[in-house]
Amino acid sequence: MYNPQLLSTMPNRPLDKPSLPCHTYTALNSKTEGKMALAPHLAELSEKHRSLERQIEEELSRPGANDLEISKLKKEKLRIKDEMTKLKSQTTH
Repeated sequence: MYNPQLLSTMPNRPLDKPSLPCHTYTALNSKTEGKMALAPHLAELSEKHRSLERQIEEELSRPGANDLEISKLKKEKLRIKDEMTKLKSQTTH
């Protein structure tokens, strides 16, 4: 809680050491940090990929399956796979 009386009793002098901000705006500086930052994103993409696979299997198992819907699902699944491959290759270079 903010207390102006407490602040007025504190000496007015600079800090001995400059403090660091809580959040920095610098780029990731190590491969480990980059991998850790991408891991949740890759996990999410992987789950979407599995979900699309299940949807495709369900659609194919139905009588009178909708070929257009299957095509859309397959394209989206391939797009996600390409994105996952791209992100994985970025973390290894």
